[in-house]
Amino acid sequence: MSVTPALHEDPEECRSLLLDLIRRDEELRRQVEDAREQAEDARKQAEDARRLNDELRRVLDQTAADYGELQARHAELAEELALLRRYVFGTRRERFIDDPDQGHLFNLLDAAIGPVVPTSSEPEAPTSESKSKKPRPRGRDSLDHLPHVRIEHDLPEAEKACPCCGGMKHRIGEDLSRELEFIPAKLEVRVHVLPKYACPSCRDGVASPPVPPKPVPGGIAGAGLVSFVVVSKFADHLPLYRLEDILFRHGVSLSRSTLCDWVRDSATLLGPLADLQRTLVLGSDVLWTDDTHVTALSDRVPGGVKARFWAYLGGEAAPYSVYDFTMSRARDGPASFLEGYRGSLHADAYGGYDGIYTGSGGTIVEVACWSHARRKFFDARANAPAEANRVLEWVRQLYDVEDRARDLAAEARRALRQRESVPILDRIEAYLDELSPRALPKSALGKALTYARNQRAALRRYVDDGRLTIDNNVSERTLRLQAIGRKNWLFLGSEAAGPRAAVLFTILAGAKRHRLEPWAYLRDVLLRLSGGETDLEALLPDRWAAAHPEHVLGHRLDESRRKAARQKEARMRRRAGEPPRG
Repeated sequence: MSVTPALHEDPEECRSLLLDLIRRDEELRRQVEDAREQAEDARKQAEDARRLNDELRRVLDQTAADYGELQARHAELAEELALLRRYVFGTRRERFIDDPDQGHLFNLLDAAIGPVVPTSSEPEAPTSESKSKKPRPRGRDSLDHLPHVRIEHDLPEAEKACPCCGGMKHRIGEDLSRELEFIPAKLEVRVHVLPKYACPSCRDGVASPPVPPKPVPGGIAGAGLVSFVVVSKFADHLPLYRLEDILFRHGVSLSRSTLCDWVRDSATLLGPLADLQRTLVLGSDVLWTDDTHVTALSDRVPGGVKARFWAYLGGEAAPYSVYDFTMSRARDGPASFLEGYRGSLHADAYGGYDGIYTGSGGTIVEVACWSHARRKFFDARANAPAEANRVLEWVRQLYDVEDRARDLAAEARRALRQRESVPILDRIEAYLDELSPRALPKSALGKALTYARNQRAALRRYVDDGRLTIDNNVSERTLRLQAIGRKNWLFLGSEAAGPRAAVLFTILAGAKRHRLEPWAYLRDVLLRLSGGETDLEALLPDRWAAAHPEHVLGHRLDESRRKAARQKEARMRRRAGEPPRG
């Protein structure tokens, strides 16, 4: 049984009830609409909040990235500042000495290598007991080859009388007191007398000897004076204006332009000898090269341009040092010089060589320099001491092997490197690969890692050939002629002066390499070339040194040997764990 609500019979009440229901429905609709609007507002606010959150997150990520870049940049600038401060105020020698009581934190010795002990086939370092202690000659004992002038100092006649008996004293001996005196160099005018002969009867022609040849055609300068000017500028680094003053002090007034002409004429005369050395060097199987800058004045560029001298050193078959000159560091310079060359080339990581290696079709083999690679890790010690010192210790072990291999033949040197250097190189390469992902690319350590890893194959190429060297230091030392000289004469006067200077540097570098007295060598070469000498091979520095042993600077050779012996003994003591001598 259903129950139906009773309906009001009164129409007014029904109408009132209906209106109330309609009113309530309208209110509910308004409430629903308000709720919908509030929900839409809330959705919009949530969307705005989400967008704001995304923007804040993006800004935060960008800020973090910028902060990371600033940290990396700060670290890079801090390393650069430390390097510059050391360059300006500190020592430039890349040397660090371990405390003998300080052990290593790392297991740097390979078990396959073991402690380094010289074998019987390798030269032993001289010990303090076996090494003969020869005293160095004193200065007064090394003067016997100089002219000696005897100067008598006698007593007055009155003091020769004996105060006891009044008789004259007899000379029973003498004491000698030697004094080394300096007599300034002197200039002299040599008047060559050329007598003329004629027949008094027939009077047919006049005969006279030829004028002696001079290095400067038609000039007044003799070979000795021209050699003095060339050696003073290109070996002793004296600019011509100082030579002008020096000659004036000796009573001769010569202008700088005249001295420049002498330099030009001597370079022209010596050109064929320099070309011969260039040909011989390019025929060598092994080359060392490097370059240095010099300012050259030019009509095209105000203030001059940054030109380059390039040094090329031959091996044992061609023991000469040849210079080339270019007006820029473009690849065209070494590419032109090395055109047709076949062999191994020791050089730094200058990008211009890459095209030469690839363009040679494998005929020019790159040999990188461990000294350059080591320098970059040395510069990274301030900010990454553990990593950098670990690599430096391994590199030192490589140089210890080279120290013991220096006196060996090429094949024995190669065998020693294969036995001891190759395992060290393997450990270095593995460690560099391990470090690379963790190092900042622009940091000093990152740059060192990038350099070493990019040069990996070229850095270990020296172990495969006993004729190759571990670094390129020999060519860097040769460029000291220019590095010291440009601090004195500052610049080259013209573009044409560069090739002439390269010729003169080549001749003097050969004399220095074979420890010749440069003035004597240059004077003789100038005299013979101006006299029409055609046997250029006899004028090569090694051939000339063999023919003129009296002009070989033996004291320089002895000095080099003593220095090498001291360095070798120090390394042997370090390898044996002995403390360094004070």
